[in-house]
Amino acid sequence: MKIFSTKVKKFFDKILIELKIPKNHRDLLIKSLIDSSIRGVDSHGIRLFSHYVKCIENGRIKAKPQMKLIKKNKGIAVYDADDGLGHVAALKASNIVSKMAKKNGIASIAIINSSHYGAAGVYSHEIAKDQCVGFSFTHTDAFAMPYNGKGAFHGTNPYSFTTPINNKDYLHVDFSSTSIAWNKVMRARSNSTKLSSEVAIDSKGNYTTDPYEAIALAPMGGKEYGHKGFGLSSSVEIMCGPLIGMAHGYRLLSMIGPDFSTPRKLGHFLIAISLDSFTTKKKYFNGIKQYIKDLKKQKSKNIRNPILYPGELEKITSKHRLKYGIPIDKELKTDFLYLAKKFKINFNL
Repeated sequence: MKIFSTKVKKFFDKILIELKIPKNHRDLLIKSLIDSSIRGVDSHGIRLFSHYVKCIENGRIKAKPQMKLIKKNKGIAVYDADDGLGHVAALKASNIVSKMAKKNGIASIAIINSSHYGAAGVYSHEIAKDQCVGFSFTHTDAFAMPYNGKGAFHGTNPYSFTTPINNKDYLHVDFSSTSIAWNKVMRARSNSTKLSSEVAIDSKGNYTTDPYEAIALAPMGGKEYGHKGFGLSSSVEIMCGPLIGMAHGYRLLSMIGPDFSTPRKLGHFLIAISLDSFTTKKKYFNGIKQYIKDLKKQKSKNIRNPILYPGELEKITSKHRLKYGIPIDKELKTDFLYLAKKFKINFNL
């Protein structure tokens, strides 16, 4: 079953109006979620909408926060989300930091007192659309074990990098420091499917493919090379916690409850580098054009699976989903129909 993004947008907007969310904030939240699903990042797209609704209803996320820029000094800025929607704060901050980079060459912005902001790639991509190289980082509460550990300590702590290839295309990297998101464990439970090997651990610290036995995620790299994912996660943790005056992830409230009334106080960190900071834009675009050209010359081990540059698969997925719709499974269908009934909205699938 599939649903077009225009229908999702109208459905979400009606619910957010009932929740008294200001129009600008509604538009930015919906943009973040739909953009993620269109690109194929289903774990952080429209699937999470009901979670944010629950957080707003119970007070974890403010419906009408007073977000504001509280510090700005050349290439450094701090944006206070005031416990509002993280997607809104991060998209606003993306615009601020890219403008700063255009003036100073490079800039960074810390987002404090925030909430879950969905897919990190939304914001590095937003920065890149303004002719900059964009980086996006966030920490989360404890979902992942430290290397050689037996329980959760770090969050999934993603890394995202986006840079323009031309005026319409981007090289885009977005991945967590764990091999999968916790949402995939939950989906495996719902669909009664197994997990891949070396992505999750049980209560004894052993790798498990049984989603019901999983109590934490393993760092990217698995049994032999998990120290790499652990190191990546640790560096993101410091940037989004101690460096910007926020608590590190282990001390954050759990995303999945049971407390949905207390703000979580997450930190995010964005960096923008103007394309003409170190060279001219002409030289930059010629250079990346040559990089893509040389990459495409490389031989694939499977003719049916050509070598793609980072972000190309998402580009292909976007074209397909804009034309044919976003896939939704039984669980998401049930979720949407429940929301429609609850908010008395005429909605069918």
